[in-house]
Amino acid sequence: MRFTPRFLPGLFLALGAGSLSAQSARLENGEVPKVRDDRFKWAIGAEGGVLFFSTQRQTMSGIPAAGAHFSVVSRRGGVQLGVDEAFGSSEPTAFVDPNGGNVTREVQFDRIRRYGVTLTGYPVRGMVEPYFGVGFGFLQVIDPQFDPNTVFTSNAQAAQSLATAKDLSASGFVSFLAGFQFRISGVAAFAAYQVNTAPRQGDLLRGTGQSIMGGFRISLGTAREDIKGGGY
Repeated sequence: MRFTPRFLPGLFLALGAGSLSAQSARLENGEVPKVRDDRFKWAIGAEGGVLFFSTQRQTMSGIPAAGAHFSVVSRRGGVQLGVDEAFGSSEPTAFVDPNGGNVTREVQFDRIRRYGVTLTGYPVRGMVEPYFGVGFGFLQVIDPQFDPNTVFTSNAQAAQSLATAKDLSASGFVSFLAGFQFRISGVAAFAAYQVNTAPRQGDLLRGTGQSIMGGFRISLGTAREDIKGGGY
């Protein structure tokens, strides 16, 4: 299944503006959000959605993805650590192989894995909360395989070329995130859009990456259960 990412940035800007407007309207009507002690609040979450990517042989397309994360929030800021895995089917790409006289080798893969650390900020607190983030991570093509028609002069050359393909399968990135969450008691439903910087030139993946993910977070409590009061 393929998805198009063109509508995603506009959609999340609209949703974020809507949630900010709703919070402002509540304040103008005299509604005061309940005070919660969010100092060092821990949570785990699971998400699913679509990861968008480009390769040396195909333009940007999206495949299903799922993952999990761990987060800690202290009032209006926090940090989130997570991993996501995307599931495709014989996704085509290629690389220039120095082991074979700089010939172009065709490669296929089925999965992409993304590890990430994101610093998050929550400008408005309430039942519906927009949030933004900046972070970094590691994006990896899992188990790239040569096209069945690829010819090597020896088993040693095949092994060297496979090692080169694996070296080009992973790279670091900087990411930017925008999302919102809806909180009830100790559970939050959320949706987030993320964009990653492009890999190195010549890698199996190319261009900026994007994703849209949604899921749930479950609170594990706070690290300071004995401290009450305060607010935002």
